[in-house]
Amino acid sequence: MPDTPHLIIGTRGSDLALWQAHHVRDLIQAAGGTAEIKVLSTQGDREQVQAFEKLEGKGFFTKEIEEALLAGDIDVAVHSHKDLETRQPAGLVIAAVPSRASQRDVLLVHPSAHTVAPWLPLGQGATVGTSSVRRRDQLRLLRPDLNIQALRGNVPTRIGKLREGHYDAIVLAEAGVSRLELDLSDLHCHSLEPQRFVPAPAQGALALQMRSNDPRTSFIAGLAHAEASLEVESERTVLRALDGGCQLPFGAQWDASIQRLRCFLQTELGPLRALAKTASQALDALHSAHSEQTLKVLITRTPRGDGPLKRVAPAQGWVVQEFPFIHAEPLPSPSIPVGAAEADWAWVGSPGAAHAAENWLLSHPSIRIATPGHGTADALPDRLQRRLGFIGSGHPLAAWQEFAGQRTEHEGVAIPHSMRTLSRWESQDIAGPLYAWPHYEPVPLPVKPPQADVVCFTSPSNVEAWSLAPPSRIIALGPSTSRALGQRNWDHVVCQTPDDFGILEAILMLA
Repeated sequence: MPDTPHLIIGTRGSDLALWQAHHVRDLIQAAGGTAEIKVLSTQGDREQVQAFEKLEGKGFFTKEIEEALLAGDIDVAVHSHKDLETRQPAGLVIAAVPSRASQRDVLLVHPSAHTVAPWLPLGQGATVGTSSVRRRDQLRLLRPDLNIQALRGNVPTRIGKLREGHYDAIVLAEAGVSRLELDLSDLHCHSLEPQRFVPAPAQGALALQMRSNDPRTSFIAGLAHAEASLEVESERTVLRALDGGCQLPFGAQWDASIQRLRCFLQTELGPLRALAKTASQALDALHSAHSEQTLKVLITRTPRGDGPLKRVAPAQGWVVQEFPFIHAEPLPSPSIPVGAAEADWAWVGSPGAAHAAENWLLSHPSIRIATPGHGTADALPDRLQRRLGFIGSGHPLAAWQEFAGQRTEHEGVAIPHSMRTLSRWESQDIAGPLYAWPHYEPVPLPVKPPQADVVCFTSPSNVEAWSLAPPSRIIALGPSTSRALGQRNWDHVVCQTPDDFGILEAILMLA
């Protein structure tokens, strides 16, 4: 092999594919080699009308490039790794996976359709474009009311269709949007948390494919990124075992922050999730879900509608029971500060606060509502949800600080809170007037809970009201509830976010 190998890079002709090819050419040159780029056409490029699930065969974006590689017309094929089949054609290998970009999907929303709403910033029945069955099914998990329509074309074409008003929103890979450095200042961009919206296996990663007998594979192998390679292998191992490709509604993401592989799979019984330390354990979890043994999950909260957790439960083989030990009882004569009725905003810190202060909120219909996260927003009745103006990250203190930092001196904020609520609003000054007052108190309910295998405590008051032996498996919705459980020396896991997806993943950690 020459000291400075020269390689012909094969790629599709889309803007994104060309960016990727030029990026790999730069990597080769930085490592001491030289390269040129050859553009090839694929079935996926030529067929721009039908949705992927209606096309015949596999490898829509890779087959012709792989044929050129085997024929010796090119030396290195640069692919978006998620487009590749899980099993390599005879004679070909993945020589390297370079450093990975964002794994996430991104929701781009037309300004005329953007609103504040639980889970996704879209109004009822909004039209969302996507070419992916995985994205389609996860959109329906989050928001069954959405109108999902097929979307084809390269990234700029898809964004152009959104701007033209053919869709209210579209979903794309965040890595592709970022790599093209497109001006999206006229659109609303929302990065989708993998905990709620699981990306495609290997999303954000490139695959450098070569002939297995090419001596220059060792040179290209030097471009590999060790961590990205391990992540991609873990994600694609499950996909390979499921015999899936881009037509399978499956997502997988290695989450380095918790050292777990997160999976999503749409099944005949409904959406299914897994969270495991290894690919084999994740696969076992997907295969063993909905076994004959039912897992009974008790959540200490007032029953609410059909949220994401309940939509996942049937395929998992879970029975979710909502059973509160505490009632948010409005005070007979709360001391409401003078001026609160003229506030611009009401900070509703929990579902209990929303329930207890509902009549006060309804009697002041011009006040916009802010919540610390999607869990509380989702628990609001429809007539209050329509007044949402802010939904935080789910972490109460950080959410309050973000909300407070956005207010002006002309905006007043009302906070009807519990007599035992942590005064998080004292953590940061707010520019305008603030009206906080005890509006309700948590009152224990003299009830006996149903039997459960897992109990999720949603507040310290619910922990205090539990008079039985500790449950065998316990979840704390947030830090304050965790502290209350710690005072009893009860082992438990804490939700990453105090909402349905935080509870879902905590159950998976315990199951």
